[in-house]
Amino acid sequence: MDIRKCTENQDWEDFAKKSKNDEFLQSWDWGEFQKSTGKEVLRLQLLENGEVINQMQGIIYRLGVGINYIYFPRLVENKNWETGMKLILNFLKKKSFSFVRIEPTKELQLTTHNLQLTKNRQLATTLLLDLTKVEDELLSQMHTKTRYNIRLASRKGVEVKSEKNINIFWKLNEQTTGRDKFKSHEKKYYQQMLKNNFCYQLTAYKDSQPIASNIFIIYNGVCTYLHGASANEYRNLMAPYLLQWEAIKLAKKLNCTKYDFWGIAPIKNPGDGQVTCFNDFCWQVDHKWTGVTRFKVGFGGNIREYPPAVDIILSSIKYKIYKLVRRLKGLQ
Repeated sequence: MDIRKCTENQDWEDFAKKSKNDEFLQSWDWGEFQKSTGKEVLRLQLLENGEVINQMQGIIYRLGVGINYIYFPRLVENKNWETGMKLILNFLKKKSFSFVRIEPTKELQLTTHNLQLTKNRQLATTLLLDLTKVEDELLSQMHTKTRYNIRLASRKGVEVKSEKNINIFWKLNEQTTGRDKFKSHEKKYYQQMLKNNFCYQLTAYKDSQPIASNIFIIYNGVCTYLHGASANEYRNLMAPYLLQWEAIKLAKKLNCTKYDFWGIAPIKNPGDGQVTCFNDFCWQVDHKWTGVTRFKVGFGGNIREYPPAVDIILSSIKYKIYKLVRRLKGLQ
């Protein structure tokens, strides 16, 4: 078994399609986008008898004082996983990485290294719609209030256009972050993202005024709702509901088979502590994502849960220094 750095888009995507990997965070184009924002990206492939059997794309973080780590988001397990990971980890250790952070799509099976559970950077619970269903079926699985709000937006004259306009998105994003008090990427980040063919933007208008805008990623048959923003005015027109429905219809036209709402609060069982429920989904009532979750689950779909992220420690001393610095900065 051998390791190589992958430098060819075609080699990378050929294996992604063969392995049916639909995680856009592991796509070649997403890596190129990350590089365009100043990130350092490393792509490794495992070969057996000259054939690719696994691959992983990671972002390198250099923290100073000799502490470097690489982050592999949504890593998909394939053939000869444990043997291959041993080789990869030995390779990375020789490259002076202190630890490796992995967010796996399945629970990580690795018995030969020191693993430390850590927080997921990506939300660990998401909601998926099956786009092989016809539109009437998709509408029928929505909550009645969700269907009502979609129709209300249409009746009130909200129009949705497919276009790429960073200035419109950014202006709405500033209103959203100011209103909802959450952290945003810089404008350049969204600007670079919109330059890519895998990226789509839908904007809702009322009387030629943009009142909501969403950014989507399409990769290997999955449309992912990644970023959304809305104006402080016209909130009674329910434009975000119509935007989602138009995105779902667009994804079907583009031959996607799944629509990913990209993150909701962890699902709970009724009666399991303080929970709130909507459209047959329940979650912790005071979770910080409760408002977003209520909005998304109104469309129905199926839950997908990802396992916890892990740090694989390659240098115990440097990892302890890393954790100590994080604690002193109040980051954990």
